[in-house]
Amino acid sequence: MRRPVLRVALAAACGAAVRMRLAAPPAAGFVLGRRGLALPLLRSIRGQSAVAAAAGSEAASVVEEGLKVSLDFELKRGDTGEVMDTTEKNGPLAFTVGAQEVFPKLDEGVRGMEVGAERSIDLGDDSFGKVDPERIMEFPLEKLPKDVDVGAQLQMQGPQGPMIATVKAMTDSAASLDLNHPLAGIPLTMQVKVLSVQAAPKLEVETTSPGDGKTFPKAGDKLTMHYTGTLAEGGNKFDSSRDRNEPFSFTIGVGQVIKGWDVGVMKMSLGERATLRIPSAMGYGERGAGGAIPPNADLVFDVELLAIN
Repeated sequence: MRRPVLRVALAAACGAAVRMRLAAPPAAGFVLGRRGLALPLLRSIRGQSAVAAAAGSEAASVVEEGLKVSLDFELKRGDTGEVMDTTEKNGPLAFTVGAQEVFPKLDEGVRGMEVGAERSIDLGDDSFGKVDPERIMEFPLEKLPKDVDVGAQLQMQGPQGPMIATVKAMTDSAASLDLNHPLAGIPLTMQVKVLSVQAAPKLEVETTSPGDGKTFPKAGDKLTMHYTGTLAEGGNKFDSSRDRNEPFSFTIGVGQVIKGWDVGVMKMSLGERATLRIPSAMGYGERGAGGAIPPNADLVFDVELLAIN
């Protein structure tokens, strides 16, 4: 059920809760990254939707609300012209228009474009948030990895998922860590070319037992759930927390689970039991999962929202 935690949801996981977590972990809680951006900026979007082109959806010619678009792109800093991410490095960028999967200005900027059209989109200087001075703090040097120096980026676990801390300054006993996203406050532009436009895969949420109707999860909440997962074709069961009598806990909205869960469970209220019918593109896609879930398999989950923390 779990999937690798995605690496780019960084800007939201800050504030006082982060400071408390920073004080707790030993040096092993940090991973020293290379200089510059530690990982592809848009990897989470690709990981969620890169299989869309192979999903067999009906093709369209113009980018509109609710359609899945695939882009050839080049992301640059607007101030220096430095290239930050490209199709050549990490593959095309695919997302559903209007589903809040990408920067709002990118989502708006591609609308009305035809397949094959190119455009330069100004993403402004707040796509990764503004610089918040309260997210820059002192941390004991003894708890950081050895050989760390100014400019190094440290990966750590925040309350809403992985975060990047940049070392801004150092003394003999402490380091100043910047928990703002590395591109916070940086002007960005993206040159895009529309490769394809298709109908987006549809997720169905069918309530089988209602919840309280008023308490719904939001991104960053820790949820506790029971589930049974089966293949849509054939109905073979591949996993069940109920069989183990062990509820499953995870943080929603940060990529810890497949996209079908992140999106579908958000529509459930506390205590609700529902059936999630998840298309392959919002599940495990063309890779599948081990021997239990074959490539391009649609999934059905019987889920129950037990707690929201």
